[in-house]
Amino acid sequence: MEVEQQLETWEGYVDWRNKPALRGRHGGMLAASFVLVVEILENLAYLANASNLVLYMSEYMHFPPSKSANSVTNFMGTAFLLALLGGFLSDAFFTTYQIYLISAVVEFLQAVKHMCQIILSNLQVR
Repeated sequence: MEVEQQLETWEGYVDWRNKPALRGRHGGMLAASFVLVVEILENLAYLANASNLVLYMSEYMHFPPSKSANSVTNFMGTAFLLALLGGFLSDAFFTTYQIYLISAVVEFLQAVKHMCQIILSNLQVR
């Protein structure tokens, strides 16, 4: 009985009740599919925002089209490099959850800054 239970449990993993995780009920493709869907939707949102940034910078911020496209590619390159920095920091100094919270706060502050820049006309480029 105990050997059969050891074959059915994931070694070193527990469920939300702190009981051993069972192979048939925890993890697997169902859990991986949720992660995959979230990653796909996140990338769709990121690319949609990046493509709209060129239009926003050229029409509302009055940048020339070449400078708008250059700014967006610089933004995308910086975002991808910051992902590597966040991965290093979460492995070396913080937990993944702490890095997630720090990144969420930074992203929220950036969104508030852009909202203020859109609303207040003296912050817009003329």
